[in-house]
Amino acid sequence: MEIDGTHPVKANISQFLKPESPPKYFGIDIDGTFYTKSATGLEKNIEAFAEATKKGFVPFFCTGRSIESSLAVIGSGFSERTGYKGYPGVYNNGSLVYDECGRIAHSEGFTREFLEKFGRFLIEKGLAPNVVFYTEHGACSLSPLYERLMKFSVMRKLPIPQVVTLEGLLQENILIIKYAEFDMKLSGLHEDVDYARTITLSNWLYTINPAGVNKSIGLKKLMEHYGLSSKDCGFIGDGDNDTEAMEFCDHSFCVDDTPDYVKRHAKWVLDKGHDEGAVSQALELIYGPFSQ
Repeated sequence: MEIDGTHPVKANISQFLKPESPPKYFGIDIDGTFYTKSATGLEKNIEAFAEATKKGFVPFFCTGRSIESSLAVIGSGFSERTGYKGYPGVYNNGSLVYDECGRIAHSEGFTREFLEKFGRFLIEKGLAPNVVFYTEHGACSLSPLYERLMKFSVMRKLPIPQVVTLEGLLQENILIIKYAEFDMKLSGLHEDVDYARTITLSNWLYTINPAGVNKSIGLKKLMEHYGLSSKDCGFIGDGDNDTEAMEFCDHSFCVDDTPDYVKRHAKWVLDKGHDEGAVSQALELIYGPFSQ
């Protein structure tokens, strides 16, 4: 997690030149990027996704979500219109990668030792209601969630966790964890050694992955699966968990309505926000023109 820099970052997309050989693959973040509550903006993004696919390119999701919650938040009809069923895809911030057939190309979860130490800390300090543990297809927790975290989960259409014992938790393959309103340092676990942390919502909600895991690792594993490299993959995002992917991909974009410290990692900063259909702008720039 990085927050630095003092100078404002402005859109530079006026200088963009379409590459002679556009990348075949293009990773797309969901929250704050592809998905928007603006019906017009979302329609633009879906249409551009479909158009890029028709041209033989492969746009795909690269998100902190699972495949199920990704498709759920976009809404019914998306897969039918685009032909995209969630594969290939990079999910859980890079902890889980599927190829185009839905086979797992890469998976990396938390160790049993980490989960046991973290779980005992949560129980002893009464913080179990503040944490959700996510698996490939669902979620669990050591206690019913407290109200604010439950409301967030419902609002974002994330899986509602099943309450399990600590021993039950240790039987699960936990890929990603969200925690709220406490200091992880108190757990005795160390950032960048035991886990990697990103901001989900400023000042109260955070996401952690196994140390060294992020979206760029997921993208790298997917490209290696196809015998390709970073030049064969584009990316667009908006958040703290997108910065490594922006650095990794030769053709990376950032929506306009996001903090400057995120924009500094992208090769190209768009002049449209996510509510305005920024994904459609990026896809048309790199793969267009599209039919109207």
